[in-house]
Amino acid sequence: MEEDLSKPFLVGFDVLKIPVIENGKPTWEEKFPIQKIEELKARVGIKKFSSQMMLMPIDTNKGRFDVKKLKFYSSELLMEERNRLLNFSINGNKVVSCSCWWDPSYGSRGGDGSVISVVFIDEVGRYYLHDVKYLYHSDGNAEEIQSAVDQCRQVGEFLRENHIPSVYVESNGIGKFLPGFLRGELSKMGVNATVIEKTSRISKNLRILDAFDVIISAGYLFVNEKVKDTPWIAEFCDWGVDTKSHDDGLDSVAGAISSQPVRLPLTLFSGLKGRYSLAGKTFKIKTNFDIDF
Repeated sequence: MEEDLSKPFLVGFDVLKIPVIENGKPTWEEKFPIQKIEELKARVGIKKFSSQMMLMPIDTNKGRFDVKKLKFYSSELLMEERNRLLNFSINGNKVVSCSCWWDPSYGSRGGDGSVISVVFIDEVGRYYLHDVKYLYHSDGNAEEIQSAVDQCRQVGEFLRENHIPSVYVESNGIGKFLPGFLRGELSKMGVNATVIEKTSRISKNLRILDAFDVIISAGYLFVNEKVKDTPWIAEFCDWGVDTKSHDDGLDSVAGAISSQPVRLPLTLFSGLKGRYSLAGKTFKIKTNFDIDF
């Protein structure tokens, strides 16, 4: 007997949906108490939580990012030296790590953007998008090699200005040969930073959504005021999963957010420049007692 393909699959069946919360109460409290549910929501973000745990169909394109949820700050990265140890802070909050990502292209105006960004993370887990730079080759030089050298020099200045110990370079496409160029230029410039090659195997849209959804929902994304002078804010406002708007800056920041953060150095290193204060002095104390072992 042939199967009747004219009717939809499972026609006539009832659909059983049991969301993790109904009427404000957990439906499976032994497995998912309210505290665990709130922790899960904060970890995966509102969109994934609503889709997977509340069984609600979500149109991710309608869930564009809300610029009103960004928190802006104007302070610089402050470095203080105490007893030969460095302490980093932003807005009075201790910063413990940073992540820098360069998503390269040839940097031609009107084409794909070549963007580098740095995100600092404080000890509570808040993210500070401190700087974003869109790179272009200088003097209208469209030769690929010269464009790469020009951009590597701009990256070197970016790393120096923001006191960044390492940078991830997305090695897809032209990024395959750029790490070597960059290491050479950093050596010439005297910039002591590690270059880490990174291959992205996740689609750009998914990486952007996963990176921003959670920290925006938690209110943990802070953006420096100077980022307003770049195309990044416009990208943030216009982005949607199914749109074809520019998103190179968003992709760079998403890469920085998603990468394993690098712990900032605790000891002074030669050539340190920038805004920092000597908050303490090393001194010796004479003692008049002996210690027996």
